[in-house]
Amino acid sequence: MVAALAGSTVLAAGAAPALADSGKTLPITSVGDLVVDGAHQRIFVSDPTGGKIVETTYDGTVVATATGLPRVTGLALSAGGDTLYGTLEAGRAIVALPAATLTDPVRYDLGTGVYPLSLESVAGKLWFSYDDYGRDPYIGGDGNIGSLDLSGDAPVVALQQDSSGAYGLWSGAPHLTSAPGGAPKLAAFDPGTSSGVVAVYDVSSGTLNRTAAKGIPENAYTRDVAFTPDASRIVTAAPSPQDRLTVVNSADLEPVGSYPFEAWANAVAIAADGTVAANCSSGCGPDLRIFAPGGTRPIRTYVLPDTDPTVTGNDDVVDRGLAWEPDGNRLFAVTQNSSDAHHLRVFTEPKKSLPTLKLSGPASATRAKPVTITGTLTASLPLPVGAPVTVTRIDLEYPSGKSLGTRTTAANGSFSFTDTTSAGGTVTYRVSYPGDANHSAVTATRSVAVSRAATSLSLTNNGKIYGYGKTVTFTARLGASYKNRAVEIWADPSGADQKRRLLKRAVAGKTGYVSTSLRLTRNTTVSAVFAGDARTAPKTVTAAVGTKVNVSLKLSKYYKTSKGTRYYHVKTNAKFAITMTAAPTARKAYLSLQVLYRGKWQSLIGGYYPTPETFYLNGAGFKGYKLRIRTAYVKGDSGDSLNTTTWTGYQYLSFTK
Repeated sequence: MVAALAGSTVLAAGAAPALADSGKTLPITSVGDLVVDGAHQRIFVSDPTGGKIVETTYDGTVVATATGLPRVTGLALSAGGDTLYGTLEAGRAIVALPAATLTDPVRYDLGTGVYPLSLESVAGKLWFSYDDYGRDPYIGGDGNIGSLDLSGDAPVVALQQDSSGAYGLWSGAPHLTSAPGGAPKLAAFDPGTSSGVVAVYDVSSGTLNRTAAKGIPENAYTRDVAFTPDASRIVTAAPSPQDRLTVVNSADLEPVGSYPFEAWANAVAIAADGTVAANCSSGCGPDLRIFAPGGTRPIRTYVLPDTDPTVTGNDDVVDRGLAWEPDGNRLFAVTQNSSDAHHLRVFTEPKKSLPTLKLSGPASATRAKPVTITGTLTASLPLPVGAPVTVTRIDLEYPSGKSLGTRTTAANGSFSFTDTTSAGGTVTYRVSYPGDANHSAVTATRSVAVSRAATSLSLTNNGKIYGYGKTVTFTARLGASYKNRAVEIWADPSGADQKRRLLKRAVAGKTGYVSTSLRLTRNTTVSAVFAGDARTAPKTVTAAVGTKVNVSLKLSKYYKTSKGTRYYHVKTNAKFAITMTAAPTARKAYLSLQVLYRGKWQSLIGGYYPTPETFYLNGAGFKGYKLRIRTAYVKGDSGDSLNTTTWTGYQYLSFTK
């Protein structure tokens, strides 16, 4: 059933097929039918697998759900929209529910062996297709059409109203669609047969009268059909032929035209004004195409998103999953991804051509010199000659935009404008077409890098090394600028645990100086930042300063000191105590012990040891020799790289009797 319903040019809309204006997830696992209630702006979707009906607003917000409906498939609304009917394929019945709440269902049994599938409300009766198999209507037998009349005191069920009989025209229950505007016509089709058979019925007398039935030439496994607004023609969607939607007369089903299509279609819907929407279901580029009545090319196309992160490939409209807003402009589609997640997608301006707006111009320019931007505005539907486009310039002096007026297009859609900007930096030209009755609005932008004057900026202390805890003053000096004189000074200490932080932001006076102080505990990169202005380019300079650690080596147990050497008795162990500034992770100190042998210092000990730590050296074997010892924090080898390598001075010792 179908119920009435850039590279250098950055396009806000236009060059590529559009996406749906909105989309929301539907809490369903399958789709049986889609019905739109224009009077109350509600949408109903049946879920045969889940045994439920979901009711949403036009934006896809779920407002009601009916459950416990075994394989509910076909849906139909009463004339006033107050009652929703559904076929219960597994329940062999039709159910009626208040459309506003979907509560308190009333069941109408159809009889043993009657498995209903599709449903339409026409000429005061409910018309349903059915077969004697159920579950999979395409392999059932004795497909036929029946009716349910609820106008009298008691419901009346009439079966086998199609004269085809068992194993005749329908191998299983066909799908039904009704003519718009209350015309007493039904069309039936069977997606399970290769013949592409379609039948048309007149129900004006209250009984089913078949007026035409035949296989549409080259059509196979017809997926969907839709009547034109005057019910004189039918548009069919099928896997074959793969280059068109076939249009046939509803009187005799003879082909009378087509809409070009690149691949096979699985859904078609026609609006009250004759606009045709169809979905391409075989990865053919733009998924959804919109045609004006009798059009030879789409007036608009849409690409569905890919909502399944586990599989590459766009979502697809489900079979018979399109419906127009009754007497309106919105188009609704139920889509499905590879993981069977379903969405209701709403297209707000599908009948309007989406123009393509392209801009070109220089990538760079000199400030205060003219810049010329050219553009073209084209569309699938002809645009009026002299179509107006508004031009806005966005730059550092006018961040919210300055209007440059309106330009009009030539007969070929071209236009141009020349502008001289006093501001440098990124200058963006925004061109907008407001749209009209047949065209959507579209905007494009073109950015030009406009030159700015360079200035000087310096910062003291680069490359210097300071002791741990030293407070150091950093001074930045800014040269000439246009308006902005603000300078920021930032500090970025080594280590991921400390973030870059702002030390000072101040306005540099006529002399250009800005100073601030910083207590150093780690190697630090200090930055002076000038953000620039409309005529002066931004600039940043850095000063990398090193910071030592506090590391100490204390000797004890000696009995005297003479000329810088500590003396130990050979029977007394020399004691060395090492301490170092702590860090977030454990540090090790490098210890070096050397002996003077034959006039040269030779290494005895060299290695890394945890801190703080105490060492003892036995004097046996060192009597009469001169030794020296020192320790260090070594950047990169002592456990981190937060500070600059820091050595203690050598301390000398000797062992005697």
